[in-house]
Amino acid sequence: MAKEPDSLVLRLLREIRATQQDHGKKLDHLDKKVEDLYKISTHTLGVAANAHVRYEQLEARVDKLTDRVKRLEKQT
Repeated sequence: MAKEPDSLVLRLLREIRATQQDHGKKLDHLDKKVEDLYKISTHTLGVAANAHVRYEQLEARVDKLTDRVKRLEKQT
C-alpha cells in the first residue's frame, strides 16, 4: 500500500494533542504554585495567631501589674 499524505484531520488532531500536553505541563506548574501558596498562607496565619495569643497574654500581665502598682500606691 502506498504511503498516503497526512489528512487534514490527523494533522489537526496532532496539533490538539501537542497543545493539550503543553497545557498539562502548565497546569502541573500552577498546581505546584497553588500548593506552595497554601503552605505559606497557613504558616503565616499560624504565626499571626500565635503572636496574637502572646500579645493578649502580655497585655493581661501588664494589666495585672498596673493594678498591683495602683494598689501599692494607695497603701502609701
